[in-house]
Amino acid sequence: MLRFVLDDPLWSDGSTLRDELLHSRELKEGAVAARVHVGGETWTVVKPWLHQKHYRASRTADWQQLAANGAENEFAAYQAALRRHLVEILPVQKLPGSKQSIEWHQILAWCSRDQNARYQNYYQWRADGSGFSWPAKSPAALMQIVLGLLPDGATLRELDGTAKALEKHKANLQALREEPGRLLKHVRRQLARRLNVSAQTPFRQDGLLEHPNLIGIAKQRHGAYQQELLTIDAERQEFAARRQAWMEKRAPLKAGIDLLTNEIKQMEALADGDIQEVDRLQKEASSLQQQLPTRCDAGNRLLRDCSHVMTRIEQTQIDRKQRITQHQRAKETLESELLPLRRRLAELETEAVPMNEQLTAIDQRDAALTTRHAQSLSADQLLSDAIEDYELYEDIATGKSSSPEIATLERQLESTQRRHSQLQIQLDKERDAVKGRRQVISAAMQSVAKSLPSFHWGLLSDDDKHRNRPFQMGPMHSTTFKVLEILAGDIACLIDSTSPESLHPGFLLHDSPREAEMSESMLWALLGHVASGESDAFQYIVTTSTEPAEAFKPFERLRLSSDSENGLLLRRRVGAEQRPLT
Repeated sequence: MLRFVLDDPLWSDGSTLRDELLHSRELKEGAVAARVHVGGETWTVVKPWLHQKHYRASRTADWQQLAANGAENEFAAYQAALRRHLVEILPVQKLPGSKQSIEWHQILAWCSRDQNARYQNYYQWRADGSGFSWPAKSPAALMQIVLGLLPDGATLRELDGTAKALEKHKANLQALREEPGRLLKHVRRQLARRLNVSAQTPFRQDGLLEHPNLIGIAKQRHGAYQQELLTIDAERQEFAARRQAWMEKRAPLKAGIDLLTNEIKQMEALADGDIQEVDRLQKEASSLQQQLPTRCDAGNRLLRDCSHVMTRIEQTQIDRKQRITQHQRAKETLESELLPLRRRLAELETEAVPMNEQLTAIDQRDAALTTRHAQSLSADQLLSDAIEDYELYEDIATGKSSSPEIATLERQLESTQRRHSQLQIQLDKERDAVKGRRQVISAAMQSVAKSLPSFHWGLLSDDDKHRNRPFQMGPMHSTTFKVLEILAGDIACLIDSTSPESLHPGFLLHDSPREAEMSESMLWALLGHVASGESDAFQYIVTTSTEPAEAFKPFERLRLSSDSENGLLLRRRVGAEQRPLT
């Protein structure tokens, strides 16, 4: 309830109270009301547990007026006051390392530990966690900030950053140093597989005695590849010459076939009445003349200059009007003229078949040689690359040479180590600067320890060695030792909250500490030390099922009993009603 009225968003975590209240027919419309003193002002707060929009607070009205909606609602100002007076006064607003913004409910978790946490660890404040993104380190940092032991978190934040960078650099450097050895084994296996030899074959000759080694075998294989490439190049040159000869031999025949084919197509287009196609074919016939590169057999002249060819082309370049006139002839006449042309074309194509077959065979053989050339060249290059890689990784692995990446990372690691050392020295200086604060808190802890039976000393130690046990007492002698140290540490911080250097809220709640196997005499000694100060500058609330000693009767504020409903906190039994199944 106190956590609820103090605006803890996690107030119901780890407890069934809220569910039980909401399932109670008589209590689900209820609310909690309290007077809260914050920053020299007194706030009246009313919070129903069912309707968040009805949360109300005021600095002037009483709870009846707030409940009846008869006063101005200042709940947002109440929340702002909690943050302004309890969080924004802190010199550090973000937790070192995680850079998480400090929240009021995290400070409240320290000041009002869950009973379910069982007082087992000083920084375990809530059984379900306190909302820290770094639960291992953030609670200790928060405590130091609140106690005035960490006036500036910049050094600690940078120190955490360099610590992370160091770990990262070391891991990366280790990986880079191991990589050449791993790659060396990989390349060695690749070499052995490419050379088709045993994986146990040594890389190079060791000593004067000759024995099989990867370098020697690779050199032999390289020579074989080079010889094969020369042979392939010679064969390809030979086939290129043969292909050129066949192309020249076929050229006159192919030119005749092309021209005759063009003439046949012109006559077919004329028969169909396609004048545009006739024009296009006439232009094609003209271009065919320019493409004749070889010489005629009779006159040893270029075919394009041969009178026979020129006459033949002129015959195909008939005037467009003549073509139109010819189109008037009967289709049967055109077909009869086409028959001898088609027979002649078939004869020429038959004559060209052996030449075409020779050229196809040459092209196929040349393609096979090209493939072999590429394969041999690739295999030779892969072999050379593997040997080069092996020698590179071997030099790095044996320390003969250094990888640029390793050298760069080593420099970064050295620079980060220097910076980390500088920051550690700076942090030690900052801790020395708050040495007086630490001594004051240790003195408060010493006073608490001496007030307890069988304990003679107490102190605060916030170094890394005692990270999980900041408050210590001695000598250690009982099963409740951890519980006592935690309770005594909390009380020492509460008593120290009156110091100007402390930013502690001056509020502490211990829920059933006696039930954590603490002896009754130890409990009254602990509470007696708090009472002996007779200070109204802080508030200490303790719940217990132990009957108070006579000396503590004046401090009793509320007595509850389960014997009757009047003895219950809400005057009703909560959670005892039968709930619906759905």
